[in-house]
Amino acid sequence: MTEVTIRGVEEEDFLEIMKVAAECAPVPLERDSIYHCFTRYFADTCFVAESRSLVVGFILGWISQVESTIAYVHNVCVMPDMRKKGIATRLYDRFIETVKVKGCKEVFLIVNPRNEASLRFHQALGFRISEEGEGIEVNGVRAVKDYNGPAQHMVVMYKTI
Repeated sequence: MTEVTIRGVEEEDFLEIMKVAAECAPVPLERDSIYHCFTRYFADTCFVAESRSLVVGFILGWISQVESTIAYVHNVCVMPDMRKKGIATRLYDRFIETVKVKGCKEVFLIVNPRNEASLRFHQALGFRISEEGEGIEVNGVRAVKDYNGPAQHMVVMYKTI
């Protein structure tokens, strides 16, 4: 079994994170610079999974600047050949442990309503579907209408920690 270490991001990790993100469909691709912003300005709440000195997964999130008891996960991704090994769960555990120590009480994230695997995964971690915003049913699940823009409905999920 391959050993995987979870550690805080370093600014130099952004190129490796960018490569992992490109392999993580159906996660939307971001501007490449977003990964540099996370590793530079949000490093205290972002983590990578590393195996044999290679980044094989990551979680990028932050604590709200408006409500300091709320954390948000922007993106979590694990390389396809490293999935189903508990890596994403370990990344979430580390993120939640970190933001909880910093005073957070809830973690929020969004999921594409067509990404059934992600919805199941997050529900298994204890995340619930929020009732916030104007609801619309997509793929049999409640999403927030136009959350990411016109016709870009997203499921808002949260977990009390």
